[in-house]
Amino acid sequence: MKLISEYCAAVLAGGGSTRMGTDKASLSLGNSTVEERVIRELYSLTSKVVLNKKDSLDVQLPTISDVYENAGPLGGLQAVMEIRKEEWFIVSACDTPFIKKAVYQYLTNFINDQRQAIIPIYNGRFQPLSGLYHKSVYPELVSLLERGDRKVGKLLDRVHTYYVEDFGDLRTSDLDLHFFNMNTPDDYQKAKEIAKNLA
Repeated sequence: MKLISEYCAAVLAGGGSTRMGTDKASLSLGNSTVEERVIRELYSLTSKVVLNKKDSLDVQLPTISDVYENAGPLGGLQAVMEIRKEEWFIVSACDTPFIKKAVYQYLTNFINDQRQAIIPIYNGRFQPLSGLYHKSVYPELVSLLERGDRKVGKLLDRVHTYYVEDFGDLRTSDLDLHFFNMNTPDDYQKAKEIAKNLA
């Protein structure tokens, strides 16, 4: 893994949680909220962790609000990149409570001077909210948002993106946990069972 100081980890928690019906990030899993679990794991990668969210009760963590309203993950990434000066950004959604630092560490192996985004594909599904983004994507981010385009796929088509499908020696059980996404009440019930088994 490259020098830790070169990374800023960003938790994108600005969504509306419409399918869940309540703020996903603040839901409890064991003794922690989903958001706290994500933040704790990211801190094991870098000391530079920020939260993209309109409001936060966590005064310990730098919180960055969207510049472009209702712009989804692209808006969150743009807001973070506008303020932060790091070269690479580790991105996590706020509804993936079981992320694993080993997955992000593995993705850093594919960084080179030509690539602007490193995006995992797991079980045939693109995982752009579990990827790495270089600061140089910022102009394209702004260009898309200025046109009202919110699709992360559009950004990835317009920059030098490298997709990772082979995860080497990483355990399937860890990959399943890392990419577990909690969108609905049923997902939340499943997450509570997972958390209980991991305790």
